[in-house]
Amino acid sequence: MAAAAQQQAERTGPLEPVPVSGCGVCLALVTAREIAREVGDRCAVAVQNAELRNHPHRQSQA
Repeated sequence: MAAAAQQQAERTGPLEPVPVSGCGVCLALVTAREIAREVGDRCAVAVQNAELRNHPHRQSQA
């Protein structure tokens, strides 16, 4: 039971990047992150988080 609580805390960590709504790349990265988390690959979760943090989003020029 303690392991499940620890896993839930890791999923909702305040430092985990949030995807931009409507971005296909962000959606793919979040999907890959969740799959990595499900199989217990913490390294892959960290890689997907880094990719999300570094993924550029163009600002509106209007």
